[in-house]
Amino acid sequence: MKNKLPNFLIVGAAKSGTSSLHNYLNQHHQVFMPSYNKEGMKVKEPRFLIKDLVQHRLHNGIWTFEEYQSLFDDVKDEKAIGESTVLYLYYYKHAINNIKHYLGEDVKIIIMLRNPADRAYSAFHHVSRGFKENNSFEKSLEIEKGRMEREENLTPMVMYKEMGMYYEMVKAYTESFKNIHIIFYEDFRDNIESEMNKIYNFLGISNDIEIDFITKHNVGGKRWKDEKMKHVFMKDNPMKSILKSALPKKFRKGILHHLVNASTNKVVPMKEEVRKGLNDYFKLDIKKLSELLNKDLNHWTK
Repeated sequence: MKNKLPNFLIVGAAKSGTSSLHNYLNQHHQVFMPSYNKEGMKVKEPRFLIKDLVQHRLHNGIWTFEEYQSLFDDVKDEKAIGESTVLYLYYYKHAINNIKHYLGEDVKIIIMLRNPADRAYSAFHHVSRGFKENNSFEKSLEIEKGRMEREENLTPMVMYKEMGMYYEMVKAYTESFKNIHIIFYEDFRDNIESEMNKIYNFLGISNDIEIDFITKHNVGGKRWKDEKMKHVFMKDNPMKSILKSALPKKFRKGILHHLVNASTNKVVPMKEEVRKGLNDYFKLDIKKLSELLNKDLNHWTK
C-alpha cells in the first residue's frame, strides 16, 4: 500500500503555541502526527519541505522523500494526518511550492500568530538557552539584517524581527490554499477548549475527546544564571555521562528538572523603549494583516 502523507500542516509561527497544539492533537485518536523516525529518534519538526534552505544550518530534520514517507508508515485509519514545522511560515515561498508538489493543493494549513514583539522576545530567549545567541536582545535586533549571510551555521530563529512580518507570509498561504485556519496565540492561551473545538471542526474530526490541556509544552520564560551553568547542562560532560549510566531515566529527569530550575532565573520583561521600537517596526505590517484577515490587530502595537 502506498504511504499516506499529511493532509494538514501546522506551519508556524515559531513561539506562538505550535508545540502545545501539536501535542494536543497528538492525543486525538483520529489524528496521526509523527513522533519518531525509523531509528527511534524524536521528530517533531520534519522540515523536509524546506530542506534545501535549512539542511546545512539545522542538525535535526528529514532530508529525503523516502524518509519523509516513512514517518507515516504507521498510519492506520486516522482521518487527519499531519506534521508541524514552524519554519514553513517564514520560508513560505519555498514551502508552498513543495507542499503543492508533494502533498497537493487540498492540504489544510494551520497558522498560529502571536503579537510579533512578544514572539521576537520569546524566540530570543529560546535561542539564548543554547549556544547560537550570545548577544543581548537589543544587540541581536541591531545586527539582525544580513546576519544569516555573515554567520553560516546560525539558526534561522535569530531573525527575530523578520519572522514577525506576517503579512506577506499569510497572504501567500491564503492565496495558495483554500483550506486555511488561523489561530491567535492570545485566544489559544485564554480559551483553549473553544479554540481546539474550532480546530477539530476544521480538520473534520470529533470533539468528543478528553485532552490533557494541563501539561505545558516547550515552555519558555527561563534564562541561565551564568554561562558556566549553561555549559554544564547543555553540553556533553563526564557528570552527565555518570548520571545517565547510574540512574533510571525517570529519576534522572526529575533531578535534571530541579537542577535546571535552580540554575535559571525568570526572564525579565522587555524594556519599554525596545518594545516601542518593535511596535513602530511592525505597525504597518500589522495594519495590512488586519485588513487581510478582517480582524483588528492594532492592540498588538499599544
